[in-house]
Amino acid sequence: MGLRKVLTPFAPDQSGASGVLYSMGALIVIIDAGGCTGNVCGFDEPRWHESRSAVFSAGLRDMDAILGRDELLASKIKSAVERIGTSFVAVIGTPVPATIGTDYKALKRLIESKTDIPVVPVISNGMKLYNEGEKEAYKALIDEFASDEPANETEQLIIGMTPLTYGRDHRDLTLDDIRNIRGAKKLIAASSSGIDACEYLGKEFVIESPVYKDRIPEGIRGKTLVCHDEVAGKTLRDAGVDCDIATFFKLHDCVKQDGDKKITEEDEFIEMVRYGGYDTVAADICLKELVPDYDGNWVDLKCFAVSGRI
Repeated sequence: MGLRKVLTPFAPDQSGASGVLYSMGALIVIIDAGGCTGNVCGFDEPRWHESRSAVFSAGLRDMDAILGRDELLASKIKSAVERIGTSFVAVIGTPVPATIGTDYKALKRLIESKTDIPVVPVISNGMKLYNEGEKEAYKALIDEFASDEPANETEQLIIGMTPLTYGRDHRDLTLDDIRNIRGAKKLIAASSSGIDACEYLGKEFVIESPVYKDRIPEGIRGKTLVCHDEVAGKTLRDAGVDCDIATFFKLHDCVKQDGDKKITEEDEFIEMVRYGGYDTVAADICLKELVPDYDGNWVDLKCFAVSGRI
């Protein structure tokens, strides 16, 4: 994830996975002792105080993790399913199952044998960034639910427009959307994880951010550095902005052009701003702390995964 000397840590992969699943009516179980779930609900999920979702911690104790007591976890999930009622269960990985080498396929079979409903395991480990967790969640949902012969044909589906990237401008996918995703006439990848999901489907897709497609943020002028999700940068470039893209997340070959850079360390961003000759920097305002000596134009592009700001 890179060294953070000034910025706070970015949202990790289990938060990205939880965000994709949040509005799908699943019973979401984060396999941890409680800390990772607390971070998801307290810091990385902007909908938590506005809408309900069944997000549980596995509540693993030390010996549960050491001994791999999957039977106990399955029994807890069975009890929760009986109390709440849900169409499927999602289990999300954290450093705990990564450390003990949890067999997710076996865990899926065990839980399904007790609950008689589908189980979707998302293999995240808490060591990657949120976009990787979103990618794994989309892949797991497609594997479990996407029909080769969809019942409905959809005009278009926007994939990857999540709150962690777009804040209040997010658009949630439903479980029916996933079931019929192969029947969509047009797929729009709205973020890095959206590109990954569309590539996984093997269907043609369009790369664009609905937020920035017809709305160039006020104040952008001249040569610009856009530091956000890669699709936000590409969409602004396609709209006529003279810009390079910098991203702490992922930069696909289908987006990357000369001047674009996938950055990991804060120092890489500082170097681009100081020596790139940019008239404007378009990035979350929290990144301005890294370059207090930059006297050019700054346009605030909020990214919830970076700053936690709606």
